Amino acid sequence: MSVIVYVLDLPEFSSLVRIGRATVGCTVSRMGNGYWKMEAERELRFMRKELGLGPALWNSVLCGGFRGRIAAYDRNEMRLLAESDNP
Repeated sequence: MSVIVYVLDLPEFSSLVRIGRATVGCTVSRMGNGYWKMEAERELRFMRKELGLGPALWNSVLCGGFRGRIAAYDRNEMRLLAESDNP
């Protein structure tokens, strides 16, 4: 099973899409319904400062939904794992 993050297709979240495209093992595709789909086989990891997101946007990153398990989500790091993976 993979980990998936659905990202709202808004300028505010464009850095998330950009970083996802540059991440080895991450596939990013536009869904055409106002969302981007970011998918990786085992893990997706993002750092807030690398994304250039303020606290409000950082806390809204998962508002589009996701499939997987949150391993870490604090003020600096978000790490999502596929549900079948161990921490």
